Amino acid sequence: MIDDVERHESPNHPIEPRAATSSGPGDAAEPYRAASTATPTSDGFRGDGARHAPRQDEPFEIGLVALGPVRGDRKMREHALVLQSMGVGHAVRPTQAGYFLLVPEADEPRARASIDRYEEENRDWPPRPRRERPGFAGAPLAPLLFLAVAAFFVLATGPVASGSRWFQHGTAVSDLVIGREPWRAVTALTLHADSVHILGNVISGGVFASAVDRRLGPGLSALAVLASGAAGNAANALWHHAIGEGGHASIGASTAVFGAVGLLAATQLVLDRSQAPRGRRWIEVVAPVVGGAALLGSLGASPQSDLGAHLFGFLAGIVIGLPIALGVRWRRGGPVARGPRWWTQASAAAIAVGLVVGAWQLAAR
Repeated sequence: MIDDVERHESPNHPIEPRAATSSGPGDAAEPYRAASTATPTSDGFRGDGARHAPRQDEPFEIGLVALGPVRGDRKMREHALVLQSMGVGHAVRPTQAGYFLLVPEADEPRARASIDRYEEENRDWPPRPRRERPGFAGAPLAPLLFLAVAAFFVLATGPVASGSRWFQHGTAVSDLVIGREPWRAVTALTLHADSVHILGNVISGGVFASAVDRRLGPGLSALAVLASGAAGNAANALWHHAIGEGGHASIGASTAVFGAVGLLAATQLVLDRSQAPRGRRWIEVVAPVVGGAALLGSLGASPQSDLGAHLFGFLAGIVIGLPIALGVRWRRGGPVARGPRWWTQASAAAIAVGLVVGAWQLAAR
């Protein structure tokens, strides 16, 4: 008899339990093990003519064929539902090797074909999430610019305590930035208070700028990071001027670092995202921005940091990154599969370098 089984009978082929038989008087009953023409596998059934009989304490009934084993409750329920939908009476037998589905011999071909067809149709379901494919793997120009800022600190400016004239001409003083010396929004990105300040910005800036580099390309990433930092400094100057702090001074590349974080958040919204027919869930839309804001809070809100500059740099990165990412995605879907052409990247890189050099030339007048 079968104990602890789930039965699903078909009107045409009811499952009738039958007692085990013995070989003769005085002999112990020899359990009957139903033949299965399926080789047990972890991912379905494949008929190859092999006979398989699982070892277990209770016998299978005569006239039933065991399909299996099936490992996992979920897979067993799926296969049982397939048989039920086909009107195949069956019983589920749990064993140490897994679950076996017992079906009448007359229904075995149909049952096996139905399960094979189900496995074939659902082999790649649910589909795996698409991983982002970086559009560029070229020279990391943006991180190199952060290294150039470090060299500028070591070879030219030194720390702010040295009283160098670079700080007198390049610090982003709010009233001056929004007044007659707007280039200070750029020059301030290249000045740092001390070695700890420059080291932290070079490391974090190199990491985030490298990620932007792989999405937008070397030239566009360098220009976008620089523009985000300068726009963040300008917005920060406007804010402090509006609240009556026109003498507020700011230095450091951290505004550009958080501009890179904003660029990553913006490009994550646009580039290399799989589009389901029903559209993207709201969490997929807000997650990049929320993640960027979390980085802003964890990395840019220390008492010694200029939180306003970090916040405005992050927001500027989002505003600048969205149209750039939309343009890059359009080109990837069009005749240019890998984004902007090389001359576009070269031109953007030249503009980025020219902005920094030109800003300092204006500051040194």
